[in-house]
Amino acid sequence: MISIAILRASIVVVMTITLMPFHIMGLFLDYFFEVRIVVLLTKKLWSRAVMKTIGVDRQLIGIGSNSNIFVSNHISWLDILAINSTIDVVFIAKSEVRSWPGLGFLAVLGQTIFIERKSLNALSQKQALEECLKKNQSVFFFPEGTSTDGSSLKQFKSSLFEVCYGDFFKKNNLGSVQPITINYESPIESDPGFYSFWREEDTIFGNIKKIIKKVSHGRVRLTFHKPIEFNKYSNRKHLSSACFKAVRSGLANSESSC
Repeated sequence: MISIAILRASIVVVMTITLMPFHIMGLFLDYFFEVRIVVLLTKKLWSRAVMKTIGVDRQLIGIGSNSNIFVSNHISWLDILAINSTIDVVFIAKSEVRSWPGLGFLAVLGQTIFIERKSLNALSQKQALEECLKKNQSVFFFPEGTSTDGSSLKQFKSSLFEVCYGDFFKKNNLGSVQPITINYESPIESDPGFYSFWREEDTIFGNIKKIIKKVSHGRVRLTFHKPIEFNKYSNRKHLSSACFKAVRSGLANSESSC
C-alpha cells in the first residue's frame, strides 16, 4: 500500500512538471513585455494546490492591499506558499537559499531576489530592489532575518527598510508597507509548533517529510494589518518598529482567541 507521504509527494511532482512550462512562458512574457498575469496565476495555482495536497488549510483575516512592500514574521517554508497563494510579490531571501537542492531552483523560478547577509546595504542590492519596485512589482521580506517557533517575535532588522527611503520613493513621495502576521494551527495530536522550522538540528527535507506524512489537516492564518505609509516615519528604524508592533499585535490576538 502506498504511504500518504509518497502519494502526496508524487502529486506535487506531477503538478510542478505540468505547470512549469506555463510558468516559464509567463516569465518570458514578464521579462520582455511586463505582462505578469501568467506568472501570477501559475504561482497562485501551484501554491494553493500544494497546500491542499499536503493538508494545510488557509484562513485570511483582513485584505491584502496594493502596497509596495509586505513584511511578516517567519515560521516555516510554508509561509512562502501561503503568501504566494494570496498576493503577487517578489520575495527577498538570503543567498544560501539559491543553493538548496530543488528548492533553490523553485526560488529562482519564483523570481526571488537573493541578498548577502553581511551586506544588506550594498548598493547593488538596493538597486535590485528599486528596479523591481519601478516595474510596479511588490516585494516581500521577513525582517526577523530568521525563523522562529511562532510563539514570539524577534526584533525586526531595519536594513531592508532603507529602500523605503531611496530615490524611487523620494521622487514619488508615496509608498506603503503592509505588515502580515502568520499563525499556524497544528494538526490534531501534534505539537503546538508542528509546522515551525527553526531549530538548528532541523533539516528542510526532514521537516517536509514530517509534514507530508501527517494525515490530519492543519491551518495557516494570514492576518493583514492596515498598510503603513513611509512618509509618516522619518527613518527606517521608526518604520521597522511600527511594522514590528503591528505583526506582534496579530500574535497577541491569536493567543487570546485560543
